[in-house]
Amino acid sequence: MISLRLLDLSENQFNGSFPSLLISNLTNIESLVLSSNEFQGMISLCVFANLSRLSELDISFNHLEVETEMMSPSCSPSFRLSTLSLGGCNVKKIYPWMFHNITSELWLSNNNLTGPFISNFQNITSKLTILDISDNFLRGTLPEDINLNFSELRHLDLSGNSFNGNLPMFFTDQLQMLDLSNNQFQGEIPYSIKSNMSCLLYLGLSQNNLTGDLFPKNSSLPNLRWLHLNNNRLSGTFPYALSKSMKLRILDIQNNELSENAVGYLPDGSRNGFVFTFKGRRLIFKGVLLSFPMGVDVSCNRLAGKIPIQMTRLKGIRILNVSNNLLTGQIPSSLGNLENLESLDLSHNNFFGVLPHELVGLPVLEIFNVSFNNLSGMIPIANQFGTFLNDSYLGNPDLCGQPLSIKCNGSTETPPIYARAEKSVSIMYFAVLIGLFFIVICLE
Repeated sequence: MISLRLLDLSENQFNGSFPSLLISNLTNIESLVLSSNEFQGMISLCVFANLSRLSELDISFNHLEVETEMMSPSCSPSFRLSTLSLGGCNVKKIYPWMFHNITSELWLSNNNLTGPFISNFQNITSKLTILDISDNFLRGTLPEDINLNFSELRHLDLSGNSFNGNLPMFFTDQLQMLDLSNNQFQGEIPYSIKSNMSCLLYLGLSQNNLTGDLFPKNSSLPNLRWLHLNNNRLSGTFPYALSKSMKLRILDIQNNELSENAVGYLPDGSRNGFVFTFKGRRLIFKGVLLSFPMGVDVSCNRLAGKIPIQMTRLKGIRILNVSNNLLTGQIPSSLGNLENLESLDLSHNNFFGVLPHELVGLPVLEIFNVSFNNLSGMIPIANQFGTFLNDSYLGNPDLCGQPLSIKCNGSTETPPIYARAEKSVSIMYFAVLIGLFFIVICLE
């Protein structure tokens, strides 16, 4: 099929040796996608060297070991690829030709790349828009002028390596996706990341050793939708800057050192901002929420005070995790107003009182955890609450009812909804007795 221009056989179960001879004869091929199959063995990219029209090559996630050296006289690439995808191909080295012969996308995740990062990219000027070298074994520091090496980048994923040192001061302001999570970076988040990246949609800095303030007041990320800063040592205030990120959908800042004496703003879909203040052990919310991120995770910090009634105005939220803090007070019954809530974790705090029966009105709730608080009274049993196991309630010795083995008795505090029901039953029972009494008199 020498006239073939596009061949996509991805995500099947083709196995055996890679069909190198057949591929080398596709002289007019422009796009070749053989990813996510079960081809095996060792191959060299020299197989594709003479395919002068080749623009897209994707052989990722097979059982291959791919040799990427192509600079010998007998194996010089004649193509100028737009996209090269070699994820999970046991690639051991990045060669300079990749930055000269690939004009748009380079995907090299889940390989065996080793050594310091700067040795691979020193004195390189690339037109790449996407660079993914995540989940490898690269180490060392990032060059301060990385934006000069990759001035056209829109997507940079260096996560899951062993990079260390401080984060570079400068990234291209055209970046839409930046993921540096699961490394060993330290120091503060540079001001340039927090203020000069107006196009940024995704920021991942989780699981490093970052310190300092979460975000200063003069930060601005207006288009941010996903923010992952969890598992660092960030401290100080809850970020005022997020009030300007009105498109934010996922906020994950768990396992940091946010203090209880903080002032911060949450995005609200309007231009009014949403303020909450930690003063001593009181938590004060001001403002009105019109919309909110799909998920909020502020677990494992030092947040104190009560859950405010305004939190029930969060629109569209699906995940709420405030576990492992110092929050106290009663669980607001109006939390049952969050129609889309799928996961609610209030565990490891100091909440007391009964579980509001209104929570059974959450129609899609799948995950519920209030363990290790000071809750008491009867566990609601209606709707999806019949599916939650003991683990959801551990560490609350005064809770009773299913699924716990502790039975409720008359001395146990009963939630108001049950009290009203019991009162109604008692009135009906009394009315029936009176009715029977008059019937007997009439019959006599």
